[in-house]
Amino acid sequence: MNQNDIEDLAHRVASAALEFAPSHRPTPRQVADAASILRDMIRAAELHGVKFAHFDGIGDFPRMAIQLVQHRDESR
Repeated sequence: MNQNDIEDLAHRVASAALEFAPSHRPTPRQVADAASILRDMIRAAELHGVKFAHFDGIGDFPRMAIQLVQHRDESR
């Protein structure tokens, strides 16, 4: 994963955040956490030959990462 990939990932998470209804829109911290989680997931999967394009092929992972962080925060 290079710098361009990381910037693209951050942009995609930020774009996904804007798709949420205003009452459910993630905070800036949640967006940053979601981007970090997704980056780390992809880095771990790369050890097995899986790229972000593979993630894209099965789901909206930027949105799911945001939902994961929101769920984490709700359970605190």
